[in-house]
Parts: sequence; structure tokens; C-alpha cells
Amino acid sequence: MILKEGGNIFKDESGRVLTQRINQTDVKPTIAWLEQLTGLELQDNTLGSTGRKPTSGDLDLAVDANQITKEQLVAKLTQWAQSHNLKPEEWIRKSGISVHLRTPINGRPDNGYVQTDFMFLKDVPFSKFILSAPGDSEYRGVDRNILINSMAKSMGYKLSQVAGLQDRVTSSLITNDPDKIAKILLNPRATRDDLHSVETIVAALAKDPKRDDKLADAREHFAREGVPFFETTELKPVTGYTEVNFLARLRDRIVNQGMQPLVETTLMEADARIEHLEDLVFERGTRGVKEALAIIQHAAEDTAGTTTVKWDGKPAIIWGRKATGEFVLTDKSGFMAKGYDGLATSPEMIARIMNMRSGERGELIGLYAKLFPMLSAATPQNFKGYMQGDLLYTTTPPEVAGAYVFKPNYVEYKIPASSNLGQAIGASEVGIAAHTYYKDPASNPEPIHHISLKKVPGLLVIEPTVKDIKNVQPSSKLIKELRSVVHQNGQAIDQLFNPADLRAAKITDLPALCKRYINSRIHSNYDNLLPDFGAWLQRTVTPSKYNNIVEYLQSPRSNLDGISAAFTAFLLLHEIKTDMLEQLDRQQPGQEGWVIASPAGRAKLVNRFGFSAGNRILNNPNLAS
Repeated sequence: MILKEGGNIFKDESGRVLTQRINQTDVKPTIAWLEQLTGLELQDNTLGSTGRKPTSGDLDLAVDANQITKEQLVAKLTQWAQSHNLKPEEWIRKSGISVHLRTPINGRPDNGYVQTDFMFLKDVPFSKFILSAPGDSEYRGVDRNILINSMAKSMGYKLSQVAGLQDRVTSSLITNDPDKIAKILLNPRATRDDLHSVETIVAALAKDPKRDDKLADAREHFAREGVPFFETTELKPVTGYTEVNFLARLRDRIVNQGMQPLVETTLMEADARIEHLEDLVFERGTRGVKEALAIIQHAAEDTAGTTTVKWDGKPAIIWGRKATGEFVLTDKSGFMAKGYDGLATSPEMIARIMNMRSGERGELIGLYAKLFPMLSAATPQNFKGYMQGDLLYTTTPPEVAGAYVFKPNYVEYKIPASSNLGQAIGASEVGIAAHTYYKDPASNPEPIHHISLKKVPGLLVIEPTVKDIKNVQPSSKLIKELRSVVHQNGQAIDQLFNPADLRAAKITDLPALCKRYINSRIHSNYDNLLPDFGAWLQRTVTPSKYNNIVEYLQSPRSNLDGISAAFTAFLLLHEIKTDMLEQLDRQQPGQEGWVIASPAGRAKLVNRFGFSAGNRILNNPNLAS
């Protein structure tokens, strides 16, 4: 039995999946709804990666088979479906040890549906341990279990995911206690924590004289599956598995491997942490508002020197030269790879890297083979470091009504053929929008303003810097209103987002919840933004957290004034940004958005009701219904 993150049981007649991924913050309230529906205790019975990562493909829940049967649960779910005039066969399914339910997120159909897998298990505590998927690991739970089985096999045992550690010949049970299993397979001092992940197991085996025998089967498995296997803590310490590395790899898989995005941001945004201008109030309180005002002022004084275009390309690619001068072409995952060399120095090496990964890679392999000689010839021999860019097209875009038209991701570009950029596009076969520079894979990203590449027939690398653009004129009236809000209510805003107070109230994620709420509204508008916040919180967070937030906002320290002022500042910044966007778009239409850089910081100007909303629907069609 292998626990897989799926959520694809329920489909319509055309084959479209009717369920979606569920956000981490929605997991507990959805399970609470399921508890009311079924009468089962489920909150502590999550399996796999459920609730451990930013999103989950489904809800995997353990059910004690000694307490209830599959048939009994199906009967309860059927009664619920029929009471809502639903066809049970479209909402409830059975397979193997599981019952599947198409579940409304937070118990509300308007939030969409997630697949719930009720897994009937005879030993729930052991199953919860063995079917867990560690959220702080670069490996899956199944990879961890294969490593445990590898150790067991070398010692004459086998691991049953249902029963526990067994004799390999007789199948008799040795133990189903994870602590005892750890002591048998690792060492007498080991505990279940040492079996937590591939990384912790490798660390525990560091000085084991039988290490090679214990790892033998695992090595074969990882090699066969094309999964990099870090075998030494010296080269890859457990502490080296940082959240940053994990998220970087995940972002790359989203952009380059066709996975469903977890957030609306593009790779550039995520890497450089460029906030929406209006979100700075939630990010840094009055300091964020003042930063936004400084950015606005700087843009008004020198728009051309301050503003860069944010192209909507896909996939992301990275190229450059090592300190030795050797040319490299790779993707984000390869660039940040640990445990294997992802800096490809030939098309053949790129193909080997791609073939290590799961999924269909033929198209990408062909793409990199085409790009390699062009970018190698364009990159000067004395260039040091690496550039990141987004692919715009790989064949000359068609000319329609006097403009070159191409759509690499969500935005459809129409560049006048007579313009300087249009003429360059017409003379090219491949277009890349460059935006970020790295000195080396470990360095921080830096924005690109100018690129000095050699001219190569058929290749166009577009700089993000905007030329020949007039200064924007932000609304002085709106800026005056914003300054007034900060002057009168700045103390209340900063009090609201005081980290110490948020920790004491157990709601440290309140600023993030505010931003998440804003993103939930981009499919409609910002009418009644503050009045609707409470209802959104009630259906989004757990009841206990909701009560904590309500109590915090209604405290004697006037946090209601703070939340009101914060939302007012947000709306004013949004209005100022929208006006600036319209001025920029009139001069150079069709962009995903713009990035403004100033001594005070950087912020992005994006039409959230246009690009951001459309991009989320593009990557999650369920949102469109």
C-alpha cells in the first residue's frame, strides 16, 4: 500500500477533475466539518502530507476499522448526499481500503471541493507513523519507507505498512512500535524521530559499519527512479535542507514541469520577494506605507530609470558561465540542485538531468537543445555569473493586423510590427525576457537593468528596462488622503501588527491572512472589503483561531481602529497604483505588470483583477466555475 497525493477520483464526463488542492489553513476547518458529518474523530488522524505543506492534493484520513466499517461510513455519506438531492455515485466512491468523498472545502460548496480519502486501518497509531509524509524533507514519505525496508531486508526483516516490522521468512510480527523499530534497524539509542525522514535516517547511519548493506536496496531504487540520493551528512547535512531550498525546487517544478501552482506569484516574484505595492501595509505597517509612498515619489520623478517591465513568460531558464568560463544552461531546479550537478554544460547533460525527473520531458529536452548553441554564442567568454529569464516564444510570432502576437503564459502580447521592439521580434526566432542576475547559485538574486550580449541570428534577449517612457503623475489627492490616514491612525496600525502582541494572541499569521483575504477577492472586487473580512475568516480558519482574532480585534487597545485604517490604506494604495498602471499601459500596453525600484525598495504594479485573477483561473480551472 503506497499513499499517493492525488485527488483525481471524481471527474466529469469530459474527464475534467472536479476537485482541487486544499490550502493548509483550510484543512482543519474542513476536517471539523467531516467530523460533524460522520461522527468520527479525525483531526489527529491525518496521513501523508495532509496539513503539513502549503497545499495538499487531497485529505488522507485514517479511520479505525475496529470502530466502523466501510459500509457503515458509506451509508452515512449516502444519507447526507441524498438529503442534499445529490447522486451518491457522483460524490462517494470505494476502492481497496478506502472510501472517497467529494468534500466541500470548509463545508461550503462555493469554496470548491477537495477529495477526501477515508483509509480503514486496524492499527491507526502505527499507520499514522508509517504513512506520514514529512513536510521538512525533500523526499516523499514513500521514499522514507523504501529506505526503512532497505535496512529491514539487510537484517532479515520486512516492513508491512499495515502490521509493522515482520520476520522476512515467516511474516511473524516483530514489533509495531516505531521506537523499537528504530532501535532494531538503526542502533540501541535510536528513537522514532530518527526514522522521521530520509535525511534523519542517513544521519543516524553516518557511523554504522553496516551502512552500505543497509542502503543497498535504497540506492537501486533511487537510481531506477532518477531521484538524487544524498548519502552523506558531510556533503548534505540535515540542517542543509532548508525551506528556501525546498520552495525553490517546488517553484521550478510548478513553472517548468506543469504542476499546479500553489500561489499566484511567478518565479521572479517569489525569488526576489517583490510585494504588491498596496500589500506593503500588511507586510510592514506604517513603515510599509511610507516605503510605498517613497517608491511612488521616485517613480514620478524618474519613471524610465525606475521602472522595468514584468514579462509573463514560461518556462524559466538560467544561463551563464562558470568562473572557468564554461557555458551553462539549466533550469531553476538544476541551478539550485543539491546532491547532483545541475549546471548542464552540454545539451546531452541537460537531457540526462531531465530524464532523472518524472513526467514527460521530451519537449523540454528539445527546447534546451535548441537554446544551448544560441545562448552559448551570445554570452561573452569573459562573462561571469548567471542570468535568469522567461521564454516568450520559440518560433517567430505571427503578424496579425500589424502586430506580432504571442502568448507564452497568460498574457497575450501584441507588439506593433513597426516599433523598434516589433522589428527585433520579426527578425528573431527565439525570444527571452531576462530579469535576474546571480553571481553563483548560492548568491542572492539581483535585478537586471542592462545586458551586454553578442548578437546571434534568430535570438532576441529583451531587457526589462523601459526606454522612452514619460513620467507617471500619481494622484496628489489620493496621496494626501493616504498621508492623513497614516498621520491619524498610524499608531493603531502598528499596534495591530505588533509581533509580540500577535504572538501572545496566537495569531502571528494575521498579516498573511489579510493578504490571503485580498487575493480571495481578485475574482470580484474590493467592495465591502472590511465588512466581509469577518465572514471570510470564520469559514477559513479554525474556530479557536477565529475566536482569538475576534478577541484581539475587540480588545480595549482599539485594534478595530487599526484594522479599519490598514484596509483604508490598502484601498488608497490600490487606487494610486491602478492610476499609475493605466498611465504606463497607455504608453506600452499589453504587459503583465511593472516593477518599480527605488532607494526605499521595490514593489510590483499588477492588475490583480486582470492578470492575477486570470492566472489563477488558468492554473486552476475550478476557480472559474
